Amino acid sequence: MKKINQLIVTFFKDESLRSRSLIIGGLPLIIFLLISSINIEWAKYITNLLKDLSISNLGSIWLLMVVGISILAFFLGFSPIGSLKIGGEDAKPSLKFFDWCAVLICTLLAGGGVFWSAAEPLIHFLNPASYFSNITGGTAQAVDPALSVSFLHWGFLAWALVATTVTITFSLLSQNGFPLRPRSLLIPIFPKSIVDGLLGDFADGISVVAAIAGTVGPLGFLSLQLSNAAAKLSFLTDNAFLQTFIVISLTLIFTISTLSGIQKGIKFLSEINIWLTIVLGSLLLIIGPTLWLSQHFISSNFLYLSKLKELALPSFDDSWVKGWTIFYWAWFLGYAPLMGLFTAGVSKGRTFRELILVVCIVCPFVTNLWFNILGGNGIFLELSQPGVISEEYARGGAAGVLFSILSQLPLSLILIPISILLIILFMCTSADSISYAAAIVVSGKETPPRKIRLFWALMIGFLTIALLRIGSGVGDQTSIDALQSFIVITAVPVTPLIISTLWTAPKLALKEFARIKKLPQ
Repeated sequence: MKKINQLIVTFFKDESLRSRSLIIGGLPLIIFLLISSINIEWAKYITNLLKDLSISNLGSIWLLMVVGISILAFFLGFSPIGSLKIGGEDAKPSLKFFDWCAVLICTLLAGGGVFWSAAEPLIHFLNPASYFSNITGGTAQAVDPALSVSFLHWGFLAWALVATTVTITFSLLSQNGFPLRPRSLLIPIFPKSIVDGLLGDFADGISVVAAIAGTVGPLGFLSLQLSNAAAKLSFLTDNAFLQTFIVISLTLIFTISTLSGIQKGIKFLSEINIWLTIVLGSLLLIIGPTLWLSQHFISSNFLYLSKLKELALPSFDDSWVKGWTIFYWAWFLGYAPLMGLFTAGVSKGRTFRELILVVCIVCPFVTNLWFNILGGNGIFLELSQPGVISEEYARGGAAGVLFSILSQLPLSLILIPISILLIILFMCTSADSISYAAAIVVSGKETPPRKIRLFWALMIGFLTIALLRIGSGVGDQTSIDALQSFIVITAVPVTPLIISTLWTAPKLALKEFARIKKLPQ
């Protein structure tokens, strides 16, 4: 017992656990965990109240901000400024091009995309979005609108928000000797003495909170999905114990990966993810309605692009928009500081143009294709045999849609195990990269202490369990609502940091371009 006490005392005496950023980032999450353990109804009331306030006051700003960042990203990428390199003129890529793309695809928006790729297109097919209120749900006319709305939420607008202007700003600031931390985004605005003080600690702390919340969401979503799948076995039941066991198991895997570091753990998992995705996607395309999927991929993308202005800038008061589009922008906004930081770290040696090409074109193409193949298969099955997928959705919610689709297809005995492995690996890749990035932020070191990495990995797991408990029935829509509410709330304090990049990214880029070309500044 004495040895255990000594280990605990030694652990908490470590200076790396006493940073103000760690306290600011960790304290709100610990308080929420305590409230959840004391009275889960209090936690439910607080999250719902704060979510409604956040969307009402900031929803319109988020919609405009996403469009602004996307336009600016394409300008920076495809103007002469696009020739600038992340990390400076002499920087060399540390990852091969394929590996680089794999890491970005698997870490930025992967976890949530795996969960929603089956469910979201089906939901919009059954109940068309407000943009398409003249379309009857469940009919052939609802197919393209359903896919186009999914492309809106997981396409280039989302990717641009996560890793373009923020990444470019971090890169240019890092070249000038500033640390890869969210506080650095404030340097072009405030004196360095202020940024190095409490304001900087607050910026680092809230960015970590938002990113952790954004990771907790997908981990919770995918835990519901795995629990739903496991419950198909006769000796298992979809209950609190099973979900908790799944979360703990996933936490153990991504904790080990986080402690291993980027080159060993994260890169290794990303490569496995990409190849498994290619295998599963190819199988689904071949054994599914290949021609039908191909036709609707083209037609739904055309519909999406032709109505882009209307989709991207809808009415701010539309309740559907608040529940879907604004939720997604809040989710990805919370990710942006740490994902921008992470992207800047793994993208050294790449030009701004390469970054925009991959982040705003290659990655969205891959996600849209994935949503088309998986979600499209579900829509085709439902269209051919009404009720075959929608009845499972009505019983088990969004978590049950993926395996309901796969069970209706040939080779389901192969498809289901592959998809389960894919879910586990995608989630672990997202969680370990966020844990690692959070540790970098609060420690201020490019190779953060293992104790800090361990702290954030465990925090993600415990928060997921607490939020899943809010549901009135395990795995029900209330659990998903709780996860979504928590995500939206934490995006609020991050908003000023990301808005600032609309000014700082072009300002710093123009200054660097003028310096290299010896132009008057």
